[in-house]
Amino acid sequence: MADETVTKTETSDTGIPAAKSSPADATTDAGMIGWLNWPGLPFVAPLTTFLVLTMLETELKSALSYELVYTLKVLCCGFVLFLCRTAFPRWNGSGITAAIGLGVAGCVLWVVLDAVQRSLLDAVGLAAWIPERAGYQIDGTAWSLPQAAFVGVRLLGLTVIVPLAEEICWRGFLSPFLVNEDFQTVSPGHMTRGSFLIVTGVFTSLHPEILAAFVWCSLINLLWIRNRNLWACIAAHASTNLVLGVYVLTTGNWHLW
Repeated sequence: MADETVTKTETSDTGIPAAKSSPADATTDAGMIGWLNWPGLPFVAPLTTFLVLTMLETELKSALSYELVYTLKVLCCGFVLFLCRTAFPRWNGSGITAAIGLGVAGCVLWVVLDAVQRSLLDAVGLAAWIPERAGYQIDGTAWSLPQAAFVGVRLLGLTVIVPLAEEICWRGFLSPFLVNEDFQTVSPGHMTRGSFLIVTGVFTSLHPEILAAFVWCSLINLLWIRNRNLWACIAAHASTNLVLGVYVLTTGNWHLW
């Protein structure tokens, strides 16, 4: 009888032949691991989370209330910020007081320039050209406890979550990345003319208050260049948003938030 050739087959514990991994699977796994290890991920993940959930708000509001949708957005973005916290610069209080002052002045500029933009667009018949925010409105004369609680959540998102997520992305990552792909080697506050314009342009494109956003972001870029402290930019952003939130609540200009 001829010798029999026995071929061994890898089996799982159940006795079923185990599937062999293909080179494509290995490439996919390596790509996924590489993406998760990308140094820029902690800087863009929080704002990306916030923006994606913002785009889904319309669909989510058909099943949930706006209050619940916004609260979930704040919680999700806050959780991502917490997970990514070790990648961010350590706290630095240099120039914080001046930055807060700039932020307050920036809020005044934002309100004035928004009014100028509206007047100009009305004058040329293009008022409907730029979409407005939906704007969460409340009855300030009869606040309920749930409503007051949500206003607190709204202000938390406006003054803490948004400034952290945006500044960490725009000036903590995008600004140096546009100078050098190895963005962590770029000195804090270093901007080229191109990076200045691109950061300002991207920020402006995400806001219907085009004129105000362009001027405000340019001022924060100048603060970044002069102070070189990302926390100062965050403080300026937070103070602008806080004063703006108070302004909206007291005047009823809901389109601004």
